[in-house]
Amino acid sequence: MFWTEESIAKNITELEEIDAAISDLRKQAAVVVNRLNKAGVAGRYGARSIVDWLSAKLDMSRARAGELVFASRFGAHRDIERRLVDGEISFDRAMSTLRLAEAGASDDTVRQSYQMDVGRVAHLTARQQRLGRSDEQRVFNERYFSLQPTLDDSSWKVSGRLPGYEGRVVEKAFHERAEEFRHLPYGETSTRGQRQADALVVMAQDSLAHGAHDSEDASGAAVAVFVDLDQANGTDGELGASVEYGPRVGPNTIDELLCTGTVQVIGLSDGRPVVTSDAARAIPPAVRHTVADRDGGCAIDGCTSRYRLQPHHIRERRHGGSHDPDNLTTVCWYHHHVAIHGQGFRIDPESPPLRRRLIRPRAGPDPP
Repeated sequence: MFWTEESIAKNITELEEIDAAISDLRKQAAVVVNRLNKAGVAGRYGARSIVDWLSAKLDMSRARAGELVFASRFGAHRDIERRLVDGEISFDRAMSTLRLAEAGASDDTVRQSYQMDVGRVAHLTARQQRLGRSDEQRVFNERYFSLQPTLDDSSWKVSGRLPGYEGRVVEKAFHERAEEFRHLPYGETSTRGQRQADALVVMAQDSLAHGAHDSEDASGAAVAVFVDLDQANGTDGELGASVEYGPRVGPNTIDELLCTGTVQVIGLSDGRPVVTSDAARAIPPAVRHTVADRDGGCAIDGCTSRYRLQPHHIRERRHGGSHDPDNLTTVCWYHHHVAIHGQGFRIDPESPPLRRRLIRPRAGPDPP
């Protein structure tokens, strides 16, 4: 479709009309919730609270239900309610202003907030809050950090809560480190969440690497990998594999372990070892230092990063690649951990040694 100014303006108008309709429906929902709450609907149906009842009845998240209940308080702030009913402000704007008023802001401050965008109103609301010593102690005592693996150990869920200042410190550290990982190969951009996940991993690796011997790689531990030969799928690269005392892993993780550590692969059938490889040794320190000195930094074309430089096998170890310096190239942590072993990019073996190009991941199964 050829976009003209007229067609763009028409779509903008349509979007505004849709948003206005949604805002009106949310306003109506808040009014109905207010009525139901006054009627004691939660107790009538054996629910602990109106939030619990809404969450179950409408099959919505507790956060969404809580927002509806909070919105039902518009009646206590007539000016906000009038502006919403008259269509002067959107539902989201009304919610932000309501939070500001509920935080104790003066009428003048509330009126001034209509000249701000919604994000600034949220910031202004935070500034209205006052914390006493007991409040600070309560928030501090509520701090926690949780790492929870999925049932198959294939991924981990991270959650937690930090006091305000400590949270801002962590946010700043994550933001600064995550900015190093903004761009994927070929100018693609990773999401903020992906960058912060990478930042968390690399900060943990930095901690583990602190004080390590010069000849050791922080991720180069000796590890046994168990491969269930009854589950291995040679057609699409899937592996029924797990590390000793650890989670299930796939081909990308195996490749990274073979790059950085000492790995022994043990093949299992019916739970019994039927084939065992010799331990695939980590890259000898002398070879690693020689390659690092030869390349002088990350060899990926256009990359100037010198962060956690690591050697990488151009021809993968599991495909017969050796520790010969000609089969090794130096890459930074981002290109090694994220682009190559995470995203599936490969080094172009035909590219110049100090201007290595990346090949996009193949669509479909790995070659045999």
